[in-house]
Amino acid sequence: MIEILILYILNRYDVTIYKIAKTIETNFFAYAKPSFGTINPALKRLEALGCVEFISKITEGGKQSKLFSITEFGKRHLKDLMLDVPLQNPSNILNDASVLLFCLDFLGGEDRAELLRKLSNHLNIYKIEIEKKLSDAYSDFSEHQQNVLKATYKMTDDLISAVEKC
Repeated sequence: MIEILILYILNRYDVTIYKIAKTIETNFFAYAKPSFGTINPALKRLEALGCVEFISKITEGGKQSKLFSITEFGKRHLKDLMLDVPLQNPSNILNDASVLLFCLDFLGGEDRAELLRKLSNHLNIYKIEIEKKLSDAYSDFSEHQQNVLKATYKMTDDLISAVEKC
């Protein structure tokens, strides 16, 4: 997911690694807060793939800085990443779906429609799985565990509504 966030930001701005971290913190605060130790290797991977490039510049304070930008290949790669995110992991599905919805303005036309269909399908399957667990007479969930599942069900339902509004 970090590569999607980086490429999405670079599609909008040419920025330094510091500005990438701050933009993620500002725009995606509810879903991600990667460290420089996560962002830097991801940038290096994206650079090795030819998705990003940079120019070195000297700041007013005399420090060398890299200004990153996305390449045309990086834009195609971002589209592919967004359309191919695996949404099967229940521990990440709500977070990943939220990030993809935040980045939806990058996609247009059929790509946008495809992502929305995929999100809707996976979220509905997740919602059904939660319903099954809650209604299973053999499940031994305590009251607070049931409340957590019900809250997750509601979050999933709310996210499905957000997908439908897009």
